[in-house]
Amino acid sequence: MNEAELREKALSLPMEPGVYFYRDAQGNIIYIGKAKLLKNRVSQYFHSNRSPKTELMIRSARSLEYTVTADEFEALVLECTLIKQYKPRYNILLKDDKGYPFIRVDKRQLYPRFEVVNKKSADGADYFGPYGGRGVAFGVIEAVSQALTLPLCSRVFPRDVGKGRPCLHYQTGRCYGPCREGQSALKYRELIDKALYILDNKYTELMEDLQTEMEQAAEELNFEKAASIRDRYLAVSALSERQKVFTDLKGDVDAFGWHSGQVRSAFSVISLHKGVICRTRTESFKLTPNEFREAVPELIKRFYTGSPDLIPDKILLSSDIEEAELTQRLFTQLHGKKCELYSPRRGVPRKLLSMAEENARQEVERTTQKTDLTARSVEELTRICGSPETLRVIEAFDISNTSGDQCVASMVRFVNGAPSKNAYRKFNIKSFTGQDDYRAMAEAVTRRYSSPEAELPDLLLADGGQGHANAVRETLAQIGRYPFILGMVKDDRHRTRALVTPDGEEISLSASPPAFSLVTAVQDEAHRFAITFHRKKRSKKLISSALESIPGIGPKRRAELMRHFGSLKAIKAASSDELVSVLGAATGQKVYEALHSKD
Repeated sequence: MNEAELREKALSLPMEPGVYFYRDAQGNIIYIGKAKLLKNRVSQYFHSNRSPKTELMIRSARSLEYTVTADEFEALVLECTLIKQYKPRYNILLKDDKGYPFIRVDKRQLYPRFEVVNKKSADGADYFGPYGGRGVAFGVIEAVSQALTLPLCSRVFPRDVGKGRPCLHYQTGRCYGPCREGQSALKYRELIDKALYILDNKYTELMEDLQTEMEQAAEELNFEKAASIRDRYLAVSALSERQKVFTDLKGDVDAFGWHSGQVRSAFSVISLHKGVICRTRTESFKLTPNEFREAVPELIKRFYTGSPDLIPDKILLSSDIEEAELTQRLFTQLHGKKCELYSPRRGVPRKLLSMAEENARQEVERTTQKTDLTARSVEELTRICGSPETLRVIEAFDISNTSGDQCVASMVRFVNGAPSKNAYRKFNIKSFTGQDDYRAMAEAVTRRYSSPEAELPDLLLADGGQGHANAVRETLAQIGRYPFILGMVKDDRHRTRALVTPDGEEISLSASPPAFSLVTAVQDEAHRFAITFHRKKRSKKLISSALESIPGIGPKRRAELMRHFGSLKAIKAASSDELVSVLGAATGQKVYEALHSKD
């Protein structure tokens, strides 16, 4: 099927809920979507203002299929199942996180040890987590073990009790030494129980128990034991302070925040378990703000339906999303108990969500490359100008003069959104004297493009608006050259606010910051290049005129100065002694005084 046939089929779809999918020429499914009303939703893909991503998808599509479902919720469930199965290239797919690890402790063993495992099992052991990665899980084990002086070595108990000398950890007080002869399993179990309090985020209960033990030891005058318990109390207290605790948030809570830049967007998820951050995840995508805004509901579904074990009791969102009720119903079904989605405006939930949004913003800044920005600006300019071809090469002209004197023109060239300075050109306007920007622009473009070998740009920008654009079009038409021409319309701050065709049709830049940024960069560069050239030419004339006005300095002496110093600028910068060495004492001093009389 071509695009016209796809559009015709879309218009023939039923006004029923269901799932639709596009296939490419090889029969591969490239996109899966769901709809409350299939005909209405699918026909939207054939509107003229579709996004670049949709444009690529429709160009690749060769067939359109659909399945009618009983209701919209059934369509949502089927869509999630099919996307997980086929992983279509134009759906938003998350990176494979390979799951989140858990800490496993089997209390049925005489000497329980900590293990890091990839998933829970119904084996009677206790599981804590999930954590943000294996490194995070091992870090938690190390911190808890050090706080409670539990062993971190590879010795196996009770097999290795009394075998060999205690290691350095015992010597430095980081481990109580269960490997020593005569040590029972009772103390080890007591410390493991306290460790489980920490893993379950029950810091308050553990510290109360330690406080009671410490006071009891002191009453019994067992000050050495009291000091040991005090050290553990302080270690646990320090460990609790290292955690970001949001005790007002009950149950398992995720903050799902997002941020969009010009060319990239990102989401960040911060997960809380009993008020303590247990894991985070951040991911960026090459999507514009509009594209990302449309993709957010799908991203949220992909994130949680791919790992149902991660569905929390509450999900905090940066803003309300479409189909929030359906999504909440799906998550509740997968979670086995109620899951609530909402967008907080204040308080502790808003604080946590702001952290997630800041993580997403930093990820956008970290992953956005300058080349991404320039490529996006070219795409946007091409789109708003309605050009069928990418505006890869842009050339712009500007005129500079002083009340008609020393009139010059500049031409700058941008390739793929970046200046190509080796291709810049300068023009001394020679065909007339006085002030006439239209004639000056006409002369510059004629000299630039009159040769048949001169390559035309994809877009020619004329500084000055419709009148200048029209003058350029008429001039080039006379020599049989017909580039795409637009004028740059300025606002009251001399910034380009719009582009205009030679016929007066304006193209606003206000709705496209990337396109506005590119056009402004081109305008500023053309203006800078013209002004720099004009000032240099005017400076040369002023010095030359100053030399000509000095009595006794004729053409021969001027030529002699130019041969010696090489330029008018060097003559102006020369010291009196240097001028005297060339012209003699009297004339040299006279020239120096004349050139510096206004300094």
